[in-house]
Amino acid sequence: MPRVNLPAGCGGFTSADGSRYDAKPGTSVELSDVHAARLAKSQHATIGMITLNPGTRLATKGGRRCVPCHFLAQSWSVVCPRCGKDTEEES
Repeated sequence: MPRVNLPAGCGGFTSADGSRYDAKPGTSVELSDVHAARLAKSQHATIGMITLNPGTRLATKGGRRCVPCHFLAQSWSVVCPRCGKDTEEES
């Protein structure tokens, strides 16, 4: 998830849709992708008041599907992390 570094003295913010992000002043918060995209286009980002860190994502090309709960897991997940059933290679 993208992270936002909060300026000193800022303990969080409320997005336009009412979602609240709180943290200790001067630290960072994790945002949803939608909120990060909107914030990146805001005046706060363009004037340098806040900085967005896109974050690191780890993924594989092919996953493994859990048929019972319809979960798509990473390629190394032979057991579903949600329900514990065996996964199948994604076709």
